[in-house]
Amino acid sequence: MKIILLSVIFYLTFIQSSVGQRQIPVIGINFYLMGMETVDESITKHIGPNMDYLNAAFEGRILFELNEIFMNDNKAFIPDLHKIARSKDKSRINSLVAEVEKVGAINIYLFDTYSVDGSGRAMMGFTPVLSRKRHTYVHNSPYFDRMFISYPGLRDKSTIVHEMGHFLGLDHPWEMSHINLELMGITSEEVYDTNHMTYSTNASSFTQEQLERMQHFAIEFRSYLIDRIIQ
Repeated sequence: MKIILLSVIFYLTFIQSSVGQRQIPVIGINFYLMGMETVDESITKHIGPNMDYLNAAFEGRILFELNEIFMNDNKAFIPDLHKIARSKDKSRINSLVAEVEKVGAINIYLFDTYSVDGSGRAMMGFTPVLSRKRHTYVHNSPYFDRMFISYPGLRDKSTIVHEMGHFLGLDHPWEMSHINLELMGITSEEVYDTNHMTYSTNASSFTQEQLERMQHFAIEFRSYLIDRIIQ
């Protein structure tokens, strides 16, 4: 028990000393409106509020800036893309996005979705991530610089925040051990229920420990995407 406790203290001390609250990474985001040939203002009007909500959720630990918005007529559906991503067939996804993709930023691709089981509940988004060897993100760019969000997910601003959590190293709470839940400050049912990394309709916040973790993760493993750091 003493070994575990010392490890937790060391980890939190390491994050606070190596990142510090004054080091604020600034990361650009590109949005890609896939399957579209003309601008649809009923969709583009949601991008600004999503960016505002995202920055509010990160409480100044990381700043996200909107770079560009692109359109492309290549069509696909989020559940189908998720199956392809799980199969690790990079070429099929690359063929959809390569002609418009920009490097050096987080690329968010908007596609249509559908209910897989007929329940009316559809996948809102997913993010390809590495479960280990995260230092190799830079060598796998831009494949792991992508997030896939459905058009309905864009209207629900919580989707982009949830997926950004995955992008910056967070797991779903139910995937975490008791020790890791403690480490991330998820220490009560209320905190669990309101956490952005759940699927709860009450999701509304990150813990301070999660914010510190993501700030450190951005600087440690996603530095190649950072436009600048505000001291």
